[in-house]
Amino acid sequence: MTTRYELLDNLRTAIIILDSSYHYVYTNTAAIDLLGTSSDLKDISSLKSEDVSLLSYIKSVSNDGQSVMLRDLKFKNFDRVEKIVDCNISSFDIDNDKFLLMELNETGRLYNISLDQNLIDQQKATREMVKGLSHEIKNPLGGIMGAAQLLDKTLKEESQAKFTKIIRKESERLLKLINAMSSPIPSSERNLLNIHEVTEHVIELFKYDADNRDVVFAKDYDPSIPQLYIDRNQIIQALINVIRNAIQAINKDGKVSIKTRPILKYTIGDIKHDLVIKIDVIDNGIGIPKNKLKEIFYPMVTTKNEGMGLGLTIAQSIIMQNNGIIECKSQNKETVFSLIIPWSSSC
Repeated sequence: MTTRYELLDNLRTAIIILDSSYHYVYTNTAAIDLLGTSSDLKDISSLKSEDVSLLSYIKSVSNDGQSVMLRDLKFKNFDRVEKIVDCNISSFDIDNDKFLLMELNETGRLYNISLDQNLIDQQKATREMVKGLSHEIKNPLGGIMGAAQLLDKTLKEESQAKFTKIIRKESERLLKLINAMSSPIPSSERNLLNIHEVTEHVIELFKYDADNRDVVFAKDYDPSIPQLYIDRNQIIQALINVIRNAIQAINKDGKVSIKTRPILKYTIGDIKHDLVIKIDVIDNGIGIPKNKLKEIFYPMVTTKNEGMGLGLTIAQSIIMQNNGIIECKSQNKETVFSLIIPWSSSC
């Protein structure tokens, strides 16, 4: 029977044909790619979806002959990779034998594009909020910094002067923080650099900290990634914020993996890029509650007992200034923050 369906191998839609006992009769190339490398060892009933019982729909179509369309069906394939598809199930007869046809179109990236647009809109709203607050904050902050400078000149003892230095240093840091969050303008300090030089530098910074002695840093780099035209300091700061978040999630005792990959034809918001560089920061910590995933890039939102919940907001702002985005998924004690930066060799 397989020879009848050889033309289906040229389709991008995944095609699965089952017999009346729900066993595979045929899967085209797209279906094999979708189901995973272990698909030949399993039957269709092994596919698990947290939303619906796929097998119950297959049986229903087999019994009453009415086709069913399942939109944005989430399931894990036989390689345990989560997929999101539109799934159409129908039945047909050949030579008095009944068969079931499953057509699956991956919508996972379309689903993520919608989430990306929400993140972009969220960040714009955050920036407008910060702009409104920055004027109210900068005026008293300028007064505090000026008063600290004047006070510093009147102090004779070094032990007292250190306190004014702390005031000035922290005030300057707060001012830079406000400017970084409220400015939509990309940095002009861009140069061609190897992204792995940046990741190595950030990992070394964390290794120098004795508090991180029980953290295992794993690296999975793709050496084929071309050089990026970006602001080194900006990307370092974004990575520091994301990796610090991962270290806090594992309570400084676990594994943090850094994975880099180039991806062709990737859409961010409503812009399609020929090539993007993806940096995954993966931890095996407690994870992020599902109801918090859509809020984690808002300022002052945190799932931890300490911290102001600004680290991820600032990281997202920095990456968006470079026309990229940070995505997040978390499940089964694995949280992945993906920094996605469009490739450019020049401005």
